[in-house]
Amino acid sequence: MKKISITIIAIIIASASFAQINEENKSGTDRKETRHLINNRKSSGFYSTMQVSLLMGNHQYAERYVPYSGYSSSSSMLPGWGIPYPMVDTRFSVSPSFTLSGGYRFNEHWAAGAGAGIEIFDHNLYPLFAELKYTLWDNRISPYLALKGGYAFGDLKAKHHEKLWLNWRPYYIEDATLRNFGGRMLHPEIGIKVPLYDYCDLLFSAAYRYQEKRSVARRDRESNQFDEWEHNEKLNKLSFGVAIMFR
Repeated sequence: MKKISITIIAIIIASASFAQINEENKSGTDRKETRHLINNRKSSGFYSTMQVSLLMGNHQYAERYVPYSGYSSSSSMLPGWGIPYPMVDTRFSVSPSFTLSGGYRFNEHWAAGAGAGIEIFDHNLYPLFAELKYTLWDNRISPYLALKGGYAFGDLKAKHHEKLWLNWRPYYIEDATLRNFGGRMLHPEIGIKVPLYDYCDLLFSAAYRYQEKRSVARRDRESNQFDEWEHNEKLNKLSFGVAIMFR
């Protein structure tokens, strides 16, 4: 009986030792394969990036407000309404942004390129920008810095409105056109780069966005005359985004 017990224990110990050796070999192989996927990266070459971000900050809104004036003067039984006027309010807003960019990596640290995108504000903007990037490490999780600058385009042509409500003076115009021209933009960015494969990285970013906007409202009059109102606005937003970069 003792011999049988000793034999069984010996078999169990041998099996456990063999399984542990196999597991260590397998783990070592997996680590080598993972390291192999990342260590085969090229130090220079072209890249392309797809980024989705959320721009956050305060923004002014104008709403049509019709005050209730109690009972009308013509009848003591019928309620009356006053003259409508705009109410301008400042609210926290979140605007989605989608950009595509591409360029060239000069080495494992420096890269430069250009990009374009669309941003959903109260009036859509279409940014066109150049970018410069610096990455601390290339083959592992690394912080990076980026600077983007350019011009965000607005409407291609003016749009006619029977009743135009604005969040700037004169606030309300009838039978007028409005065109948004966009303006200059600056976008410094910091983030974390996570290597996925030798050809792909995942990027998480936080940024500050400075954006200029110019809007023009116009109402035509007789004899080729017109009234025109121009408004210049400067937006300051925080941006949080995620991107995937192919290289």
